[in-house]
Amino acid sequence: MNFSSMDYFVMVARERSFSRAAERLHITQQTLSAHIAKLEGELGTKLLVRNIPLELTYAGEVFLEYALDLQRRVNSLEREFQDISENQRGLLRIGITYTRGDIVMPPLLMRFQSRYPNIAVRLVGDINANFFGLLENGEIDLAIAPFPAAAPGIELVDFYQEEIVLLVPKDILARLGAEPGSGAFARIENGDLSPLQDCPFLLASTKEINGEIGYSLLRKSGVVPVPKVESYNSTVKTQLILAALGAGACFCPQNMVHATLTPQQRDRLQVFRLGEEGRCMIQIGYLKQAYPWSVITNFIRLAQEMSGEFEAKK
Repeated sequence: MNFSSMDYFVMVARERSFSRAAERLHITQQTLSAHIAKLEGELGTKLLVRNIPLELTYAGEVFLEYALDLQRRVNSLEREFQDISENQRGLLRIGITYTRGDIVMPPLLMRFQSRYPNIAVRLVGDINANFFGLLENGEIDLAIAPFPAAAPGIELVDFYQEEIVLLVPKDILARLGAEPGSGAFARIENGDLSPLQDCPFLLASTKEINGEIGYSLLRKSGVVPVPKVESYNSTVKTQLILAALGAGACFCPQNMVHATLTPQQRDRLQVFRLGEEGRCMIQIGYLKQAYPWSVITNFIRLAQEMSGEFEAKK
């Protein structure tokens, strides 16, 4: 048995497909199948049920746990000796949502790679809810996201505070009789969103923080929205541009508004701040390891130095 066969098995287990796993491993499907068959022969049991999609047998589930643990140990060994020899090289894999990545990663990576030019970075875009599994499986080294209070096995470090705001096209407010100076406008400013009962909304999934906050605040005000556009695992940019075109109201990070829209587009929208209910702490999470890789530590330190650049604008 060799490390390559274990790595190949882990990839097959993740992808649940020989063809997709072979593509990611840059080997032929026949080569991959031969490795898995040899591994099953050495272990004396089947690891996979070759259905579509592939399924793990009980033995396969047990072997996967050992293989993942071995991968983590080998990675820790390699990284510790890189630090000992002061030869910081390797690949840092970062999980981040597409929207937040648009804001955070360009300035952060430029600064990081100017300091650590021998570290390559791989950005893995996904929704917040999936980052736990990616960290636990060793598919990413750290994630930038709003994590729940309890994160077993995950080390969490505060990064910056994000503020979600409500954007409503001004012409829609006028149509609803909620223009500035009206009682309805004042109610919205004070957190009562009921004047927006007939407003078209552009809403994200509740698996995203802006969707979770948006739906929660609407329910609190007794508003049952009928979304004109629903977004799942997509960027907020589309919602912002549609809002600027007058299609509907949306909830989004305030810093994304300034990063995406022109001053002329922003002038078409009324921004409502949502108080403490619209704020959330963005954290950096990484798997607890026996040896903390200095590259992760250095990345976190740099991110915290730059946190003020991503805070909500006053």
